[in-house]
Formats: sequence, structure tokens, C-alpha cells
Amino acid sequence: MNFESFIQYELEIAGGDQPVTVLQDASGNAGCGVGATVWDAGLVLAKYLEWQTINGRLDLSNKTVLELGAGTGIVGLALAKMQPKSTVVLTDKEELIPLLQRNIELNNAPNAKVQRLDWNTDSTDFEPDVILVSDGIFASDLHQPLADVLHRVAGAKTRVLLAYESRVFSDEVNFFALWSQHFTFHDIKPADQHPVMRSEDIFVFEGRRK
Repeated sequence: MNFESFIQYELEIAGGDQPVTVLQDASGNAGCGVGATVWDAGLVLAKYLEWQTINGRLDLSNKTVLELGAGTGIVGLALAKMQPKSTVVLTDKEELIPLLQRNIELNNAPNAKVQRLDWNTDSTDFEPDVILVSDGIFASDLHQPLADVLHRVAGAKTRVLLAYESRVFSDEVNFFALWSQHFTFHDIKPADQHPVMRSEDIFVFEGRRK
């Protein structure tokens, strides 16, 4: 993949001597789709994880984290830097694998790795402790595949953290109806999110298998 048309995005995180740096295809000219762009819901989720970490509420030492639809990898890479004793697996469709690999290299993140994972067909050979999803429900045709892949890859003790920007409420209700077939979940209140990086249009949910 030729990254000449890509631009850098930097996200400052607590505890890191360098910001998380990712390449993104903001223009869309590289043909990687919408996943090659940094989205606000991902930033809110990354900063929620930071807030949990610096307040001592999140310790993922010796735990495995799976990011679904990782895109640029900014959420998983932020977590990998904040939780260096964790293993973070960034997954997406085939066309985004080179970008994810390049962004891992940019951040010198030895505890992060890349895996192709198609929501319609693929699974994993491990049971993640945490699953991250940001803006994975922006299109209604993703709802069933996302609900299905969560059902396939989540274990009995897996914690799912899902963030999304609200766009079409009626469509989003349909996703939660699908998700509720096998999971219980609740919203993370704004007071528990990062005090600055949060939005009235972006919601964070935590879910576990029934």
C-alpha cells in the first residue's frame, strides 16, 4: 500500500512519552473505505479507557484485547500504550491490514498485532478478555454481522465496550435488539467518561454474555 496521500493524526494519552500516531486516509483516495479515517467515537472510547486506567479502574496485565473493525487502530494502539502488559489484537477486513500494520510500526507497539477478521465469516482461536468496537453500527447493514461476530468471539467472561455516534435512532434500536439476544448491556454515564473528551451525541456501552 502506498501511504503518500495519507496524513498523520496524533492523540495525546496519559502515561505516554509520545502521542499515539496513526496514518489516515482522510481524502478517501486510497480506496480503503471509511475505516481508514479517525472517527470521533473512537477518540471518546480511547479517552474513556485512559480515564479508567489513570484512575486505577482498568488493569489489563496479561489480558487479551480484541478490537473489531479497528480501522486505523487508534483505539487499540492507545490501549496498548497505556496497558503495556496487555496483548491487543487489531482486526479488520483485508484491505485495512497494511494500514494497521504500518500504524503498529509507527507506534513501536510490541504488544499489538494484526489479524484479518471478516464479521460475516471469521472468528478467533482465542477468547478475548475485552472486545472494543467504535462506530461499528453507523450503517444498518453492519448490525447483523456485528451482533453475529460478537456472539462468535465473546466468551462467558468477555467484557464488550462499544462506542458509537448516534445518527439514525431507529436503526440503532434495531442493533440493540439484535445484541440483546445473547448479551446484557448498560450505558456508561457521561460522569464516568473522560471529563473533556465526551459528547452528547456519542454513547458508550458495556456488555457481557447472558
